[in-house]
Amino acid sequence: MIPSWQRRSYPNAAVAASTVWKGLGLALGAALVFAVAVAGGYELTTWDRVAPGVSVLDVPVGGLTLEQAQARIAPRTQTILDQQLTLQLDDRTWQTSARSLGVRLDATRLAESAYVIGRDDSPLTRLRAQLDGMRRGVDVPVVEEADGARLDRLVASIAAEVNKPAREAHLSLSDSGEISFGTSETGLLLDQPASRAQIVQALTTGGAQAQLVYRVLTPALTTGQVAAAHEQLERILGTQPVRLTAAEYSRTLEREDVLGLLTLNLPAGAGTASVTLNENAVQPLLDEASRSVAQQPLNARLTWNGTKLTVTRPSKEGRGLDSGAAEVLMRELLVGTRDITLPVVVVKPEVPADEALAKLDGPALIEESTTSFKGSVPEKAHNIQLAAARLNGVVVPPHGMFSFNDEVGPTTLEAGFEWGFGLVTGAQGGAHTVPSVAGGICQVATTLFQSVFWGGYQLEERFWHLYWIPNYTSRDVVGLDATVDGDSGLDFKWINPTDDFVLIQASAGAESVTFRLYGRKPPWKVSLDPAVISDRVAPDPTPDVQEEPLLAWGRVVPVETARDGFQVVLTRHVVGTDPAAKTRDLVLKSIYQPGHNVTLVGTGGAPDAASVAAAVERVRGNLQPAAPAAPTRYETANGQKTIAQIREELRQAGWGGGSDQDAVATYKRMAEAAGGR
Repeated sequence: MIPSWQRRSYPNAAVAASTVWKGLGLALGAALVFAVAVAGGYELTTWDRVAPGVSVLDVPVGGLTLEQAQARIAPRTQTILDQQLTLQLDDRTWQTSARSLGVRLDATRLAESAYVIGRDDSPLTRLRAQLDGMRRGVDVPVVEEADGARLDRLVASIAAEVNKPAREAHLSLSDSGEISFGTSETGLLLDQPASRAQIVQALTTGGAQAQLVYRVLTPALTTGQVAAAHEQLERILGTQPVRLTAAEYSRTLEREDVLGLLTLNLPAGAGTASVTLNENAVQPLLDEASRSVAQQPLNARLTWNGTKLTVTRPSKEGRGLDSGAAEVLMRELLVGTRDITLPVVVVKPEVPADEALAKLDGPALIEESTTSFKGSVPEKAHNIQLAAARLNGVVVPPHGMFSFNDEVGPTTLEAGFEWGFGLVTGAQGGAHTVPSVAGGICQVATTLFQSVFWGGYQLEERFWHLYWIPNYTSRDVVGLDATVDGDSGLDFKWINPTDDFVLIQASAGAESVTFRLYGRKPPWKVSLDPAVISDRVAPDPTPDVQEEPLLAWGRVVPVETARDGFQVVLTRHVVGTDPAAKTRDLVLKSIYQPGHNVTLVGTGGAPDAASVAAAVERVRGNLQPAAPAAPTRYETANGQKTIAQIREELRQAGWGGGSDQDAVATYKRMAEAAGGR
């Protein structure tokens, strides 16, 4: 047991904790009392003054009374209102000020704004705000008032001064050759809302400068897009004329001539303007030069006497404009060239004499045809003989085309032809015979056509006569005729589809004309389907006597005979000897009008009208049919036949019709041919 004098006494733990908390509470209470006391003391010392650390417009006003703060702020507001504000747009400036723009800064209101800082909240919040103001300072926000209308007017006036529309470049070429050119210029458009905002920002921050905002306006057509074309036009349309030459051809183009060759093309978008040649205007110039320098090559002509091939006309080279190269050279105009020489080239003949002689050596007879012009007027016989002579010796080259009109040449009086008679279509559509220079050459075309047809060559162009002429019957086939007229565009053309030359030999005597084709026998055979004859129309046999002033007085010429009109269709087959060769079929259709009995009475140089009338009546009377007599019987290879019997048998055989004389002659020829088979 411990002695009492050795015992120590320890406080109870709960008692000790309570004591600690009581002490802490007393301390906090004392601090709060102190803070309240300080705040109270602070409030007592600043209750009529601006809180420490407050400034307005960078002017410290803390600790000042309201009146003192107002007095301190007032000079600063005047300085700000009168401070110059520079408005700048690139290198241009405008001066203004806040006062000019109607800005108002009230020193009293600003002082009041400073005075209320730290006075509207709870004591502790106010104390905290006041202490913060003492440590860091407080700037009073400035609310400016300005006259918005003044600011808008200022911006609008600047816009009116600087705004400028874009100017487009222009380039034009008048019909008189005047060049109008103008450069482009960018425009400017002030962005008024954005510029106004910039000014307001400067006023708000007290800035000394505000940058105005604008947009650059770009022209739709710029100088760069048309400048090169302008320079090109000036160069092309210079003061010096342009000279075109080609061999002996020469042509000077003055400014107005060159102008008509040009086309100015303006860009539709972002491209550039260009100057081009008007091909429709250039082509006539090239055509003129081509006609001037053209010299047609001359094909060789040959003759074959059965043993020897002889050149009757030597071949000759021609010349012509190189059209493709000439078109390219004409573009030299576009770079301002003043002298342009157009290229001329040599044109080789299609039938060189040496080559034709070598390849036609010892030619074979390919085909021939003969027609009669017995009883024709002398003028027709002359024209037939002349045209046949013009065609004699013509050589058709391999794969070449023959043209009757080209080879015969002009059919004029100057060329040696005489007045004859030809068929024409009248105003009412009917056919009739009229005097015609070179009348009769259609028989030459027909005879050659028949040789070509039976030879199996390719027909390119052929026209039939308005009337069928029995003398043109070929191998008892009607419908094988050809009419030509250079003035009316009627030609007879055929193509030699082989690799060999074909020689044409023509001869014309007093009553007939013959054509023969010589060369290598073509590799084909020709066959003909029976003729299909239809739509027969009987003629009107009434004699028609007509006056003709181009015939000499007293001359009477029968020019037409009443014959049936009809349609005939012929189908020719050309079959190659090579099994792989393709058969060529030709369907030839001809439509003939019915003929009339027409006699012309010459009235040229007649003494008077009464004499003409008497002559016409006399001829008409002579043509009236005589009283019926016993039918005449004609001796034929088939025995005696009446004309009615002859015509009926001919009709059944497909004869195209004609006079009694034609019928008898045709029947005898057919009967003799049948008897000889």
